[in-house]
Amino acid sequence: MEDIKIRKVTVEDLSELQKIGRITFSETFSESNTAEDMAQYLKEGFSEQKLLKELQNEESAFYFAVDGETVIGYLKVNFGASQTEILNEAAIEIERIYVLAAYHGRKVGQLLYEKAEQVAREQGLSYVWLGVWEKNPKAIAFYTKNGFTAFSKHVFKLGNDEQTDIMMRKRLDEKKLKFPVDVVLQNDRVILYPLREEDFERLYLVASDPEVWQQHPNKDRWKKEVFRTFFDGALQSGGAFNVTDRITGETIGSTRFYNYDEAQGSTFIGYTFYGTKSWGTGINHAIKKLMLDYIFEFVSTVYFHIGAQNIRSQKAIMRLRAQKIAEEEVAYFGEPSRWNYVYRILKQEWKQL
Repeated sequence: MEDIKIRKVTVEDLSELQKIGRITFSETFSESNTAEDMAQYLKEGFSEQKLLKELQNEESAFYFAVDGETVIGYLKVNFGASQTEILNEAAIEIERIYVLAAYHGRKVGQLLYEKAEQVAREQGLSYVWLGVWEKNPKAIAFYTKNGFTAFSKHVFKLGNDEQTDIMMRKRLDEKKLKFPVDVVLQNDRVILYPLREEDFERLYLVASDPEVWQQHPNKDRWKKEVFRTFFDGALQSGGAFNVTDRITGETIGSTRFYNYDEAQGSTFIGYTFYGTKSWGTGINHAIKKLMLDYIFEFVSTVYFHIGAQNIRSQKAIMRLRAQKIAEEEVAYFGEPSRWNYVYRILKQEWKQL
């Protein structure tokens, strides 16, 4: 593979581009499609007129993989308005990566992919995306290995046959969530400060009202010694917040991120409580939106534990379009285990709300 180089394709390479395009497409898809559909696509998709227009487009680029003087594969990428599906200035689309069958297994495709990522990073783009045929498991496995995840589907027409492509993407500026979470979250109603030991007395003023815990799994947290245990667990979680009214500066409750799983790209939000005067004011919705908007920069799935008897919280979480997916017993820090419902919100669903 030491002799294989990547170089940019120019207008002078038009005939070579047409040749490698038709050969590799035919090698890849002939067995899975009719001769009529293939002939129509090879004629229209790789016509000189079409390829020349694409080569002259400043928002598209082609690259050859060459072994000595022989072209053995190619890459096509699109930016801006030239993207076939997602018009996003922060993205690059890999429209094509094809390699001659004789060179499969020599990591030529990997070289071409790495060139696409290099181009994206040089332009300061945030993510790479592509469409891959749902019946091409090798290609799906290749992109999955390179960090891509599926996020949608679209229709690709080959001749007269409408086929389904899986749309996959990879963030290039992927952020990592670190615990303890040392960030202040705020909107026009509240400020969420990372919980500190000195917050105990202010927070206990809110927690000391038995009505606050009436529907919570453990109802005696209004007792100072019990709340002390709850508070210690919050500190140890590394993801707890002191919720403060932005206008008055008054502590009105607490909430937290917990059980962060970097490998699965998920976390929980919970252990939330507010003083009764905040109930019915929309505060909970405002806080959950603030937390979800923040955490979905790091994870793809957020879960919630809601006590089986906590009807108020169940209704509130469903207003955020969370889906109930399970029921399980939850072990609490220094407290008895209780039966909870598990709710889930997916990033792609949240972004669509």
